[in-house]
Amino acid sequence: MSQRTISQDGQYMPSRVLMDSCSVEYDLKGAAAESERGSGESIPDAQYLYALFLYTGSAGVAKDKKTAEELFKLASAGGSKEAAIVASELSRSPEDVMDGLLALRFKGEQRDLEACAKLFSMYDNGTSEVSKSHAEAVRWYTVCAEEDDAQAQNTIGYMYLKGKGIPKDEEKALYWLQKAAENGNATAMYRLGEVYQQGTLDIEPNMERAMGWYSRASDAGSMDAQFTLGCLCSVPRTKGFDMRKANAYFEKAAEQGHAEAQYQIGMSYANGDGIKRDPAKALEWLEKSCENGYQQAMVDLANMLYEGQVLPRDVAKAAHWFTVAAEKCNGYAQYALACMYANGLYFEKSDEMAFKWFKEAAEASEVNSQYCLGLFYRDGRAVERNEEMAAVWFDQAADQGHPYAMADLGIMKIMGRGVEQDVEEGIGLLNMSAERGNPEAEFYLGKIYYDGEYVDKDLNRSKKHFAKAAKMGDPDAAAMLEVIKKNRWRR
Repeated sequence: MSQRTISQDGQYMPSRVLMDSCSVEYDLKGAAAESERGSGESIPDAQYLYALFLYTGSAGVAKDKKTAEELFKLASAGGSKEAAIVASELSRSPEDVMDGLLALRFKGEQRDLEACAKLFSMYDNGTSEVSKSHAEAVRWYTVCAEEDDAQAQNTIGYMYLKGKGIPKDEEKALYWLQKAAENGNATAMYRLGEVYQQGTLDIEPNMERAMGWYSRASDAGSMDAQFTLGCLCSVPRTKGFDMRKANAYFEKAAEQGHAEAQYQIGMSYANGDGIKRDPAKALEWLEKSCENGYQQAMVDLANMLYEGQVLPRDVAKAAHWFTVAAEKCNGYAQYALACMYANGLYFEKSDEMAFKWFKEAAEASEVNSQYCLGLFYRDGRAVERNEEMAAVWFDQAADQGHPYAMADLGIMKIMGRGVEQDVEEGIGLLNMSAERGNPEAEFYLGKIYYDGEYVDKDLNRSKKHFAKAAKMGDPDAAAMLEVIKKNRWRR
């Protein structure tokens, strides 16, 4: 048998050509005869195909499931990937399941487009009948792509682009995405825009080409392209900056349900950014974005509704969206919700609920919540007083640059409360906090140098720190300055 009868991927071409239902050479009986001949010559792909004829009893071949199963095993051992998949499925699936699956596979091997699309979906996602295999999924969907199915072309191009379960193949990715784009697939146009913008697939970044593809995709209805164009037009100090255009793109994408575009156009209406300010439209779009699950919209809308400056005040709605976002593990929303419970704002005051939300947010590294949780442990609020735990949370917040956490941790280190005493490190933390504009740190430093218990007494330093704190509005610091002044007068 000539080697030219076997393709590079091991397919037995005499049978494959005759089994192609899309070809004028389609001859199922001839394909059965050819696959039987090739099977006799121990060609794995021929064995696999002839086993399908035997199992399904098609094209005049007498049904013989037992021989078919043996042939699948032989073909698998000989290197047929398709036979290996079938052999594995036969070993774990009941006969009635295999009857339906192999009948579908037999149609797929005849390049029946409906069968190939079904097989793609099955192997791409995995089902109770088959194990997930992106490589097998691509094999089936390639048949549809070759017959000019634009959706299949786009999907396969993307899978090769991302290496989704198969090795990345830049050449194939670009080929199929361009085919899909030529056939009017808006998503493929958008993805080509990304390729040229980001410079993937060994292509140099080219914003002119990227914008061209994004524009084509936008015109073809791609909300992702519309949103991307809106973002590109909204970057200040760039050549393409134009908020009117940006808002037009955002609104188009928003109308199609793009959650982030709904947020962007809502914020533009709220702030009058490139568009006439309209609180009613802002509320409408922001609520749609929230309902579509965009957490930034939930947080910003809740803030605006609570403050009542940009949008009419509605504390009930603010509490609702803070709660929804908090339950989705949004750290800022959890912090805001905790503050509302801690202070009895809208909700009945509850230290227990405040502690719960501060703790959840703190464990997710929300810095303000870490500091507040430290305060709850230090003061024994809704939890047993525990200065060691307070120091732990102050330390975590201080590591993120929280000035008040630095100050409180500094005091604890100076006094040796909850942590090993280290006056020098404590003073350092207070100075770092003061440099970040914390009046409390300035007051603490003033008091430490005034008292002289942990450091040498230094009234000049003390006065300097008290003066800085007082200038920032600290009444205790102002009072201490008066004390220093009176004491000097008495001398």
